[in-house]
This record gives sequence, C-alpha cells and structure tokens, in this order.
Amino acid sequence: MTDKDTATEFKGVRAKLLANKAAKSGSYDFPLAECGVIASIPNFINHGLWMKAQRIAKGDTTKAQAAFICETVLFDGEKLTITDLSELVPAGDTLSLIGEVFGKGEDDETDDGQGGKGKTKAA
Repeated sequence: MTDKDTATEFKGVRAKLLANKAAKSGSYDFPLAECGVIASIPNFINHGLWMKAQRIAKGDTTKAQAAFICETVLFDGEKLTITDLSELVPAGDTLSLIGEVFGKGEDDETDDGQGGKGKTKAA
C-alpha cells in the first residue's frame, strides 16, 4: 500500500473500496493434486495485474491466464515464470488453478470464516 492508501485520506466510494481491499488482505492455500505443490492465492487481486497479463499475452487469452497466474500466485512460496508453469506444472493442476482463480463454474465461493474460501454446490 502507498502512503495514500489510508482510509483517512479518502472519502466516499474510495474509502469504501480501500476498506474492502484491506478486509481481503492475505491469501489462501490451494493444493495442486497432481504435483503436490501448494498454490497461495491472494484474497484480493487488483485488476491492474490482469491488464498487465493481457499486455504480455498480446491477445492470446490462454497465455494471458497463465501470465496472470504467474503474477498473482505463489507456488510453495515462490513465483514461477510462464515457461515454468507450462513446462513443469501438470496440465490438470494448471487447469484446476485457472478454474479456481478465474471462475466459480458450478460452484459458488463462500467465506469459510478463517480468511480462506470454501466451496459449496450452487442450488
């Protein structure tokens, strides 16, 4: 956070958004079943990282998703490059991680009350 990222400096919607960002600090663990690595996913990911990933990918949506994963997720506490992700992480793990980060599919996310996210089937 920058010096301007304090609730006392903002009013109205900016203060509300900043409070939301602060409330979602931290990350949660997502185990990758095939390779046994733990992916740490931030609870709050700013949109600027998605825009950066799109610039890197130059219109390739699949590459943008991989770049976004590499920008935001830690793998056993370390960052991976797009090359590492594509060559070292099994496809099943990569696809499940992309699903976790980008979409809920048939599952809805719920707060588990411990700073992480749990899954429940949609009604």
